[in-house]
Amino acid sequence: MKKITITLALILCFVLNSLAQKPIAFSKEKDDYVILVAENRTTAEADAAAVLKSYLEKLFEREYEIVTDATFKGPHAISVGRNKLSEKLFRKYSPQLHDDGFLLHTDGSHLYIIGNDSAKSNLYGVYHLLENYLGCTYTCQNHIHYEKLPDEVVLSIHELQNPSFQYRETLHLIPNIDQTYADWHKLHNRRDFDRNWGMFVHTFRHLIPVETYFDQHPEWFSEIRGQRVRDGQLCLSNPEVLEELCKNLEKKMKAEPDKKIWSVSQNDNESSCTCARCRHLDSLYGGPSGTMLYFVNQVAARFPDKVISTLAYQQTRRPPQNIQPADNVNIMFCSIECPRQLPIAEVDKGFQKDMAGWTALTHNIFLWDYVVQFRNYMDPFPNLHVLQPNLQNFHKHGIPMIFEQGSNQNITENCEWRTFLLAHLLWDVNTDVNELRDRFLDAHYGENRSDYIKQYFDVMRQALLDSKQVLNIYGYPMDARNGYLAPDKIKYYRSMFAAAYKEVPEEDCTPEDRRFYDDRLRLLELSLDYAILDLSLNELSPELSFFRTNGNGEREARPEMIEMAKRFVKDCERLGVKQLDEARYTPAQLWENIENQVRKGTGRNLAAGKNITCATEWSSQYDVGGPKALTDGKFGQMDFHFNWLGFWGHDMDVTIDLESEQTVNEVTADFLYYPLSWIFAPKKITCYISENKNDWKEIDSKSFQNGEDLIECKIVSFRFADLKQKGRYVRVVAESLLTNPEWHRGVGLPCWIFCDEVIVR
Repeated sequence: MKKITITLALILCFVLNSLAQKPIAFSKEKDDYVILVAENRTTAEADAAAVLKSYLEKLFEREYEIVTDATFKGPHAISVGRNKLSEKLFRKYSPQLHDDGFLLHTDGSHLYIIGNDSAKSNLYGVYHLLENYLGCTYTCQNHIHYEKLPDEVVLSIHELQNPSFQYRETLHLIPNIDQTYADWHKLHNRRDFDRNWGMFVHTFRHLIPVETYFDQHPEWFSEIRGQRVRDGQLCLSNPEVLEELCKNLEKKMKAEPDKKIWSVSQNDNESSCTCARCRHLDSLYGGPSGTMLYFVNQVAARFPDKVISTLAYQQTRRPPQNIQPADNVNIMFCSIECPRQLPIAEVDKGFQKDMAGWTALTHNIFLWDYVVQFRNYMDPFPNLHVLQPNLQNFHKHGIPMIFEQGSNQNITENCEWRTFLLAHLLWDVNTDVNELRDRFLDAHYGENRSDYIKQYFDVMRQALLDSKQVLNIYGYPMDARNGYLAPDKIKYYRSMFAAAYKEVPEEDCTPEDRRFYDDRLRLLELSLDYAILDLSLNELSPELSFFRTNGNGEREARPEMIEMAKRFVKDCERLGVKQLDEARYTPAQLWENIENQVRKGTGRNLAAGKNITCATEWSSQYDVGGPKALTDGKFGQMDFHFNWLGFWGHDMDVTIDLESEQTVNEVTADFLYYPLSWIFAPKKITCYISENKNDWKEIDSKSFQNGEDLIECKIVSFRFADLKQKGRYVRVVAESLLTNPEWHRGVGLPCWIFCDEVIVR
């Protein structure tokens, strides 16, 4: 028995020694390495081998042959996937591999890339080898940076990698649209998504369309304040809704039988039904989330071979009571309300509590996180320092699937580094971020420029933290005017970009390469220009103002600001920046608003600084000093918090005293339009003139038809020209809708009108 034990020990020692990590060497001179795959290789293994061949040939400037294990004679191979050569290693380590995991191993003769059984694990292993051992950095869409390799590269590797999350997607972040970028960074993207999902979030409006059903079945929709509404949710206590929804869902499933996951989820508003039966369900199950789950579980029971996904979002984010998700129900848990200046675990205890509550009920959770500023895509958004602790937090709670939402295929501020960082953290939440950042900045902006960009990021982050400012995904540049976008900080950021442009990005950089690096730097700098333009249009300070007083005492636009705006718009077009926010606001519209503001802000305005009275009730919720804000020379932008005088549920009726009789040729008033925030333009505006403030002459009126586009945001101008009227008093009456229209989610409640200035010439 003792001899047998010794013999087994010797055999085990031999096996372990044969599998031990030992170095191998690649050479630009002819070496005898081939790429080895199984004779019965899978398509995925063949694809991974082909990708490896193409990159090795580029890196080592020689050809690499792909052979099968049926013909391989040795002595050296790069083995991809499972085959006769790698089978022993696979059996040894496969119990440690999960999801998309892979093993890289050298044994002195061969290099092994062995993936788990998932479709792309071998490809992920190939890309991991290229990035982490052969100097390739895929920094942005369709571009890889190659470090110069020595003539001989010695590798000694034993690395087993498993992802922190089973599913990893950076949705709507531009670089991830590139399939190769997604695969390289071990991300899922829309193609992977579309293979599995039949319907995706906010699906009530598709399964029970209001246009089809509301007129005949208003009782199927939310009851709000005693009234059934179009722009709300469904009445989940109504059994007819369940039957009709399942019938419509079944039709969709039959049309796409291969799709596994189907979302049955609330519309994008908080108008849950408050009828007596729904309130009763809320009381039984702990609120709207419980009522939603009660409904969705019934749908899931009808389709046991499918996964039914639903949202834990806004009013349904809080976990339910006395009910739990069915086995085939997926919970999409959303962080939309969370601040971003500090890790969520530190600043949003409510979210932490809700996450713990849901994970106690199920681990079939898809966490939907938000990583850009949706109201201003190009506004500097210094949230990078919270990405790792947030993902570590989600991982700690056992969340298996992560979905990082970006900007719907629009370029956002710093999208390349943000996506690169997120991709690596989604694979490994404990990635060394500082080391990763150094590598990215060197590769993307050039080694001689990266320190300036690093200082730009670091100073901005520290300014945010020092200011104690809340950072949210629906912010504006003006929110940071006393913090990371204060005038002194902006001056510093400008100096960093100026210094970076002066540097040659890399040694031996060609003029063509330099233009390429300059464009990357310019794309990042556009966000600073955007902030400067916005702050200057709000006349933040003497340095950050769009206007100046000339030698004649007249107000004029500063030429350098006009040039900055023109260059911003031109470079946005050249570099692919198409939208500035999720409401489809474009750089061209920004230029139109700037031109409009220059027209309003220059030349003689008879109303400037004059006494103004208001016969209707204005709101002090967004305090701009009352009616005098309409003659103070400050103009509103797309942010209704600044320089707009608001009327909530009231018309606007203002009278301006010009102090003496004047010839009035033109009257202009601008109003904001943003239905998502219950802001509509006036349905009609009328202009009057009087000599004595008693006898009024109507000189013109204009009507406006408010649309039904909930998210559009724009400035609506009312201009009365060629009036040629004499008088001392000018009166402007703007007729509000007063309440939100029937199609709107706030139907019946007061709506806003906002005016920024009345110009009289």
